[in-house]
Amino acid sequence: MRGPGLARSTALTDLLAATRPWRRRLASLAVVWLVVVVGSQVFGLSPSVPIFFVMIASIFSVAWFVLDHTAANHLTVWPLVDGHLGSGSRGNDFRVTSLATRLEAANARSEGREALVRDLHLQLSTIIRERLFAKHGLVIEEEPRWSEGVMPPELWDFIVTLPPPDLYRPAKLDGILQRIETW
Repeated sequence: MRGPGLARSTALTDLLAATRPWRRRLASLAVVWLVVVVGSQVFGLSPSVPIFFVMIASIFSVAWFVLDHTAANHLTVWPLVDGHLGSGSRGNDFRVTSLATRLEAANARSEGREALVRDLHLQLSTIIRERLFAKHGLVIEEEPRWSEGVMPPELWDFIVTLPPPDLYRPAKLDGILQRIETW
């Protein structure tokens, strides 16, 4: 059982890890600003400190924007274990458990097949679209011909047609997942 102190320290650690790139950026902004202000005073100039800060912050903001938007896009990865809520055993994420229960119910007892097929088709289409954007920088709605040209035919057909009614079956689902992974 976790105590409140451990939960706070974990949250603080997560917050510090998430803000690490911004702390470096803000520290570099402050260092450059101080160097420019002190350097101009050393040369006998009387700089307007707030105006220098705004100018340097503007230049850094544009540089950060360009760097963030031209960097390589990484594929989305969803962990199968919910690190802070679970015990750490594989597959104990509630989403995985829920999906497994729904797949079993649809396959064995014919419960909720249509809704499951629709949900699976939507989620798999989203993953395929993310892969297309990450690998080729394409959005299907903007460049359909280019998208069709770079995508495997099975995945293109999967996106542009109605979902197969037997998508809930393990063999059908496994074939599509294997094709997505090997693309």
